[in-house]
Amino acid sequence: MCKRPSQVLNMDHSALKHYHLHDFDPRRLHETYYSASADSKMKEDIVLFPIKQLMKISGRIKGESVIDCSVGCDIFHLLPICEGFQDIAILESADSCIVELEKWTKKEQDAIDLSHASQIVTALEGNSDKWKEKEESLRQRIKNILKCDFERDNPTHPVVLKKADCLLSLYVLHFVSKDLDVFCSNLQKFSSILKLGGRLLLFGGFNATFYTVDGEAFHLLPLDEPFVRKALLETGFVVLNLETIENKVRNELAHYEHIYFIDALKVREK
Repeated sequence: MCKRPSQVLNMDHSALKHYHLHDFDPRRLHETYYSASADSKMKEDIVLFPIKQLMKISGRIKGESVIDCSVGCDIFHLLPICEGFQDIAILESADSCIVELEKWTKKEQDAIDLSHASQIVTALEGNSDKWKEKEESLRQRIKNILKCDFERDNPTHPVVLKKADCLLSLYVLHFVSKDLDVFCSNLQKFSSILKLGGRLLLFGGFNATFYTVDGEAFHLLPLDEPFVRKALLETGFVVLNLETIENKVRNELAHYEHIYFIDALKVREK
């Protein structure tokens, strides 16, 4: 387990900033955690692990629509499964990340270069020379990029989304949930936009406490596997599979013990 910086250890956890409430530079978030130049061990945890887990099930995850509710302005987690869906809606809490995502989908000149992710995915698929086609396929399937406000009963108000066949979420519940009760409430909001029989593909960090952007410490909700399993069960989900990878990072950028992936089936309405 990596040690937390002393300034974070000694501070009131309520003093940490929050992803959906405080400004940050999305490009710095990308560079620190998701880019080609990010710490290689951290990238293995938070980028390669999700890609490989999603590739394992990509052929079995199909439908008309998928909703992505994740963090940052990266698209690597959508690449392995995008071709199984015709309609992708991206929900994002941070306005600055919405701006960057829209730039990428429109291929604007100053958009962040995310091609390293496309090249990783296509290399793992055995089609290294097809990364540009992979990116274009994803762009064509993204139909909406919407502001997501978890404080609302309908997070996409005033837009009412049609219930999706699949919901993919990378880390966001740990970022925007201030406590365990709010985590459960947000999980219920996920369930409300997913069809009965739909799949929830959920990534997070067990016993995570913080991450940093430009030296500023941001909140991560600490919780463990038994709690997450119980919360899913009470929200109407059955866990089909749970995989974890142990944190091997030894720096002061972020603190978590494991990254987890949960593949869950919605079996009832709460």
